[in-house]
Amino acid sequence: MATIFVYGTLKRGCRNHGVMHGSEFSGEAATEPAYLMVNCGSYPGLVRARDGQPGLAIRGELYHVNDELLAALDRFEDVPREYVRETIRLEDGTEAQTYFYVLSTAGLELCGAEWAE
Repeated sequence: MATIFVYGTLKRGCRNHGVMHGSEFSGEAATEPAYLMVNCGSYPGLVRARDGQPGLAIRGELYHVNDELLAALDRFEDVPREYVRETIRLEDGTEAQTYFYVLSTAGLELCGAEWAE
């Protein structure tokens, strides 16, 4: 079992939440304030704050997923071409895995600390 932090279209009430079928919702959470979220159009991308930019505590949800669902999520997120899955630290000091956007963010707007559809 892995703990996954989702911050965009996989959250409850969002259009791709069905991909999470078979997972166990663990609660809402926020990252430590070290990240930024960019607007990729119809979905967000998480990136690490850098070059002196202040990071935000990104708000999302935690899920426990089995290995089969984790592999399906990797395919859904197009790992490693568009996203990579890595461990992050949450605001409460615990860790989870999440998906970082790896394509160019040039010209993409920041979308704050929470994605809403």
